[in-house]
Amino acid sequence: EDLLCLYMITGGVAKYVELLMDAQCYTKEKMLNYVCRQDSYFLTEGRDIVNQEFSDEGTTYFSILQMIAEGMTRRGDIDGAMQKDMGVYLQNLEKNYNMISRLKPLLAKPNSKVTAYEISDQFLRFWFRFICPYQSLIERQQFALIRQNIGKNYEQFSGRTLEQYFQAKTMETGLYTQVGNWWDRKGLNEIDMIALNEFDHTAVAAEIKRNPKKISMSDLQTKVDALPKSEFKQYQFELKGLSIEDM
Repeated sequence: EDLLCLYMITGGVAKYVELLMDAQCYTKEKMLNYVCRQDSYFLTEGRDIVNQEFSDEGTTYFSILQMIAEGMTRRGDIDGAMQKDMGVYLQNLEKNYNMISRLKPLLAKPNSKVTAYEISDQFLRFWFRFICPYQSLIERQQFALIRQNIGKNYEQFSGRTLEQYFQAKTMETGLYTQVGNWWDRKGLNEIDMIALNEFDHTAVAAEIKRNPKKISMSDLQTKVDALPKSEFKQYQFELKGLSIEDM
């Protein structure tokens, strides 16, 4: 839990890790308390980073990043919320600023419209979800409320962080040529991680949960069976269940 929290806040950035370690924040509770205290470096760091990048129309970019952090990840939903076509802004955030990634089901065709957006940087993903929307609380020094809100939403938010952790760790093994998620158009089947080796046609499909008791290998097999044969028939799949205990 402590390692997951450290990764969620810092993404492994040495400067952020050093701040927490120098303050002897070795546990989840101490890390989150440190982030939410008065004069915390982390409270202003997100805004400082983004202000350095954006000059014109910074407010629009802030709004988009905040929506993505809160779970509004589909282009149509973002356009609807902003009440105009946000394609140029999303493209800039992805291509020019490298702040968001466009996720597609693994092996989806290049022109596939089944896409979702995600903030690439772990710290900014955390900051836009839990710090950015509550500037008025920071101004009134109501840090306890910010801390309570993080605690209330921590498990759900860190669940996706755990998926990202294992995806990054799997890619770094050097055993796979592609690692990512897969989901079908109807949203009925979703696989938390697929790792492919395109040379020997081996593959891993993994269900990733914070709690290992919630992992169902039979459900995972059903989802693997639903993979489109045209893209995945050549791969021999190994099924895995990964939880916080496997970090």
